[in-house]
Amino acid sequence: MKQYTLKITDTPPTDWSGVEKAHVDSFTWGDGALSPRMYGQLVYVKNGSAESGLYVHLFCDEKNPVSVETKPDGMVWLDSCMEFFFSLHDAGMEDDRFVNFECNSLGVSYIGFGIVGDRVFLRDIGVERFPVHVHIKEDGWDVFTFVPEEDLKKMFGLDDINEGTVMTGNFNKCDENANAPFGTWSPVYTPQPDFHRPEYFGRLVIEG
Repeated sequence: MKQYTLKITDTPPTDWSGVEKAHVDSFTWGDGALSPRMYGQLVYVKNGSAESGLYVHLFCDEKNPVSVETKPDGMVWLDSCMEFFFSLHDAGMEDDRFVNFECNSLGVSYIGFGIVGDRVFLRDIGVERFPVHVHIKEDGWDVFTFVPEEDLKKMFGLDDINEGTVMTGNFNKCDENANAPFGTWSPVYTPQPDFHRPEYFGRLVIEG
């Protein structure tokens, strides 16, 4: 199982250069040489304020991302799309619920929550959409988002989030309109592309 370590800090990240990268380099369903390079980064901030929560950075070296979806929770996976799926639960417990965050280069996101076959949008459970910031650069594009700690606790029924919390997830890249190969960080072994497979999520180790 793939493993990524995310640090607990007391200050929101402003410089991601020293943060571990989770490279999307598994291409079960196609030739990885035909796909742009992508990676994800995570930091957990815990300082007792509204800044506490999960900070996510996604980067792809795609120089001309093509995106047409402009409706929140629309079909962004058809566009140049980067994704982060994740789950949290207490040690010793099982929980099949996960969040799927998907975003195109216009900053339009699709965010679902639930289990495979039974998904809802955040608005359906009284959770605000995660803020999204996209930067288009000469060498690619970045996505930044933040999931408040209180929302994480609410979604996953947790009293606290710390080094004892079990976290799993995956980083994904797709672009169905371009017929580009689907890539993942943690390998997914299904006959057809399918990111909604928590049994293939890698470990995201929360470390102080």
